[in-house]
Amino acid sequence: MTAPRELSAAEFAACFDEPMLDVTDDEDAGGDLDIWPYVDALDPTAYGVEQFLDVDRVYQDARGRYDQILIETDRPDIFLVVVVDVRTNAILGHRLLDLNVEYGLIPDSD
Repeated sequence: MTAPRELSAAEFAACFDEPMLDVTDDEDAGGDLDIWPYVDALDPTAYGVEQFLDVDRVYQDARGRYDQILIETDRPDIFLVVVVDVRTNAILGHRLLDLNVEYGLIPDSD
């Protein structure tokens, strides 16, 4: 298993290439990786949530480099995103995505 590694904001942003494609229903999305040992190695409370739940969606950047697997949490609009390098079929890292903060609905407390 890949040791968990939180991606910086810049590293996470580098995994985007618009338009992001929703590949949730593609059976090849996320490769053949079992991401759950990686997710289970993380402490949800360290990210301000109580638990990580199920896969909500999978997006792939327009150049087909990265799959971003969005894992639901117990808090609305907050996801754990596990980034998979499609070429190497390996987990690159993760980032907590708070859509409330990203879209300015709730001010960031940092």
